Amino acid sequence: MGEQGVIEPIPGQPGLFRDPANPNVIINIRDFREGDKYDSVVVPTGSQTAGTEFTFFNNLQGKTLMDKNINTPTKLSAGESMILDRIGLYIRSSTGISFPSPQDYKSLVDNAYYRLNINGLLQDEGPAIKFPSGYGLYGSTQESGQGIVSIGVPATASASRLIRKQLLNQNHEISATLTFMKRDWLLSTVGGPFPSAASTQASIVVQTSGATPANCGIVVVNLLHGLIRTASTK
Repeated sequence: MGEQGVIEPIPGQPGLFRDPANPNVIINIRDFREGDKYDSVVVPTGSQTAGTEFTFFNNLQGKTLMDKNINTPTKLSAGESMILDRIGLYIRSSTGISFPSPQDYKSLVDNAYYRLNINGLLQDEGPAIKFPSGYGLYGSTQESGQGIVSIGVPATASASRLIRKQLLNQNHEISATLTFMKRDWLLSTVGGPFPSAASTQASIVVQTSGATPANCGIVVVNLLHGLIRTASTK
């Protein structure tokens, strides 16, 4: 696998970058379009057992463009490259007739831990609340038991960016996980305020409209935002 690249701007030449790993190659960002590569996972209803992990960009079977826009597990397509600028998570406010309640958003973003690795190297990690996508609905609602909730302000300018942009291509392996961890330090047996492990577990309780789907769960989308270049020919 190719090494991960951190591109650097060329002084005095706006729009041109150099990959230190390939100093003879000049990258012209005018060849790129701004966009996202994304994949989705489903967090099922009920309590989330400590240690449960959900993996993005790996299992693509049966997913449509509503769920993912990569064709090869863990990799960009042949001839495709990307300047990664921002990492975000988005919780779908509706999937068919399933409507996560505000408590579902809170349970997920305040209890799940996100990690992104590229070629086995850690890029960023932290509680899910740390990774706003800049996308989402905003406003008020009069639905019973519902509210419009998003991670941060739904404006891309408000989403944090990587300190150093990363250059990715088909030789880079992308691995991202969302994990619900054990938090035994909170339990009363060790001086914490919570009486049992069950009381520290996140719980997803999706509301529905009309017929109740079986084990509906909520859909979480991991978006990798940046400048994307696709091969002009195949």
